Amino acid sequence: MTTTAGTAPAPSGSSETAEAPVALLSALAEKTTAVRYEDLDDHARRLVRTAFADTLGVALAGADFAGITAIRTAAGITPAETGSLVLGTADRVPALDAGLLNGVAAHALDLDDGNSAMGGHPSALLVPALLALGEETDATAADIAVAYTAGYEVMIRLAYGLNPGHYQRGWHPTATLGVIGVAAAAARLLGLSAERTATAMAVAVSHAAGVKANFGTMTKSLHVGQAVRNGIFAARLAEAGSTANPGALDHHQGFLPLYQGASGYDASRIVAGLDGPPLACSERNPIKIYPCCHSTHGAIEAARVIRGTDGFDADSVEDIEIVVDPNRMPHTDRPVLTEALSGKFSVQYVTSRALLTGSVVLADFDGDAHRDPATLALMSKVRVRPAPRGGTPNSFAATIRITQAGGSEFTATREPYLPDNDATVDPPVLWEKFADCAGRVLPAERVAALSDALRGFPAARTGVRELARLAEVHPRTDREVTS
Repeated sequence: MTTTAGTAPAPSGSSETAEAPVALLSALAEKTTAVRYEDLDDHARRLVRTAFADTLGVALAGADFAGITAIRTAAGITPAETGSLVLGTADRVPALDAGLLNGVAAHALDLDDGNSAMGGHPSALLVPALLALGEETDATAADIAVAYTAGYEVMIRLAYGLNPGHYQRGWHPTATLGVIGVAAAAARLLGLSAERTATAMAVAVSHAAGVKANFGTMTKSLHVGQAVRNGIFAARLAEAGSTANPGALDHHQGFLPLYQGASGYDASRIVAGLDGPPLACSERNPIKIYPCCHSTHGAIEAARVIRGTDGFDADSVEDIEIVVDPNRMPHTDRPVLTEALSGKFSVQYVTSRALLTGSVVLADFDGDAHRDPATLALMSKVRVRPAPRGGTPNSFAATIRITQAGGSEFTATREPYLPDNDATVDPPVLWEKFADCAGRVLPAERVAALSDALRGFPAARTGVRELARLAEVHPRTDREVTS
């Protein structure tokens, strides 16, 4: 496959003059439209199964997030007779609205899977998008597995060419890169041609938005909901014949130079190896076990080790030093919390909670939990500093050093929880986590039925409409059973 990776020349006339397209989006579209179910090896199929099980469970648990109520009210979203399921309810709404609401739910708890290359959360985007559009189109499990693979390919390839600089600049890659990937996934599910798929992604480029300044607020999860909605919308516009510049990525006034600067990206990495197997056959999306930013998980694990060490006494702590990679600090070095959600992006807060209780749970980010006196007392003793140069680049590990009254010291270095090797795509904690999350809104027998359907995914014949039926929450019956 021949591709051109570079910046299109500036037009000689008006700045509004249309230009000859470059090949980045076209090359990606050729790749994604060519993917078939048979191209998914065992690794890829397990990755897709884990993505759908983990994200569906997390989204069900996040469906009562206060921000969703605000969005439904502000957008005037009301139930319709047909459409796609709003998770946490039995309501059906148009697919665009379902994608918006379920995307927010999937990301609201910060418990969704992640990808290190992307610096973000691919499944919180792709799963809500494909469930919403898949229910509307009566897609099979195999259909949405292929579409997931297509969208995933685009997201991760874009990340290869832009990160870590894109993340370091303050962009939220889950949203900025994700909306383009959702457009590719939706286009694949709709059966669009390569040309129309490139158009869909070009439309989505104009919807790429999300800044890390809004981390720790309701707007962070809104980034994801908007990316899901706008990615589906872009594919539908392309299907309807709308136009866009296929050079929208590398045009001199396009995404790459505008978002990254002239030297802030490597376009060749976006298209390198396009003739090989789908990236879903080799990439990994570790699932989370703590409902907070993944950049804080190494510190949580180190704090848990110290808490279990003989002689440790939280009441005797005089000083806590946390050492992390510099890339972890801009969004997690947060000594003062303005609301409960901001604790999800405070390494000081989650470390203190882990030292006091041995874990970090959903309740730590509810109500006035962030005002707990014992936690605030420990937080006041925390110092965060960057790890010295020379270590593993972009590491997620953390080292904690604690000094207690009397001079006793405790030190631990840990990485975030990660199963060994290939277990990442079939993690041993997956089904326990799914049952815990889904069980917050569904009765036990429905959790079991939904779990059984997902365990056979995507090889089983279960379609999206059947998954949606099993995930319905009927307030007068289901909530009584779970309460």
